[in-house]
Amino acid sequence: MKQNFSVLFLFGVFLNSCAFPGVAEIRAYQKNLKEEWTNPETTPLKEDEKAGFKGIKFFPISQKYIVTADFQPIENGRTLPFPTSANKTKYYKEYGILHFTLDNQELELTIYQSDPPLKDYEYSLFVPFKDETSGDTSYGGGRYLDFEISDIVNGKLIIDFNKAYNPYCAYSKYYNCPIPPANNYLPVEIKAGVRY
Repeated sequence: MKQNFSVLFLFGVFLNSCAFPGVAEIRAYQKNLKEEWTNPETTPLKEDEKAGFKGIKFFPISQKYIVTADFQPIENGRTLPFPTSANKTKYYKEYGILHFTLDNQELELTIYQSDPPLKDYEYSLFVPFKDETSGDTSYGGGRYLDFEISDIVNGKLIIDFNKAYNPYCAYSKYYNCPIPPANNYLPVEIKAGVRY
């Protein structure tokens, strides 16, 4: 009986690890993010913050929070001032709108590009957002998703909220992080990615 239980347990672990395509990639992403913060060579933390750091925590990985969005480009997008956590301003240009469905709701997020584009990140795109978990089980200042222009294929972009991460300001007072604009508030709970 004990042996049968062990076999069933291992089979359950195997099924969980192969629950859907992409799980291994998400786990690798999350592992690398944790290591970035704990490795003395790469951590964004300053010396006076390391002792109090409690680590990076994640919601359980879920296929529910991987959605395919329709990408609507914004021609001649506006460059907008984003207030930051340090009461400064950063500038981002509207690049497009992502339309998708989650929890039976039609939702949208605006995707931005730094203006001017940062050196070595000329093809990078940025989605800052808040949702119904913000300030409760996720960071109150919102979370971020990163993309490359090449991720947009045939007018579609896959959004994987399992890769949503906190800005540095969630853990450190030394950074200057853009605050998500009101139009990037999602009236649903995104129980995926980094939690707080």
